[in-house]
Amino acid sequence: MRTSQNTQNANLAVSGFSEVRSNGYSLEPLRQLREGGTLMRLTSRYVHPTPHGGRCRVRIYLPDELERDAPIVICSELSNNPGMSITEAAQTIAAEVIRGHRLPTPLVWIEHYPAESRRPGAEETFDLAIYSSYEITETAPYLAKTRLRLGEATWKPLDRHSVEVMIGQPLR
Repeated sequence: MRTSQNTQNANLAVSGFSEVRSNGYSLEPLRQLREGGTLMRLTSRYVHPTPHGGRCRVRIYLPDELERDAPIVICSELSNNPGMSITEAAQTIAAEVIRGHRLPTPLVWIEHYPAESRRPGAEETFDLAIYSSYEITETAPYLAKTRLRLGEATWKPLDRHSVEVMIGQPLR
């Protein structure tokens, strides 16, 4: 029985869903979103430059109905990032991504630290970044380069399940 349940879970996972993930959370809300709710589409996934020679992974999810729902951006710290962390550079990265992709604001900005980008034994983390203002401003030039910024950020912790429900699919 256990083998058949594992096989069934694997088959469901291949199709994008499983009734219960290994962390014990159900992905039933994802199935419901796919069947009748607003869908989010991964429209862009790339490595974005950050201040002081750094890099991060950016994933942009756009809803089918942009006039009703906000875009979701997941900004992930890379394990080999030689520059500023995504938290230290949050206002700059968000402003550059919003302007560069002409994203409407406000939007949902999520910072993601995968386990491999943290100290050994640490788990991955997700945080919702909420900006005091989405007005993009230019800062004074640093090494002949002008940087963009948003308002001050505050962070609220999230878990993987919440993020996957928001984007309507497993995070890969």
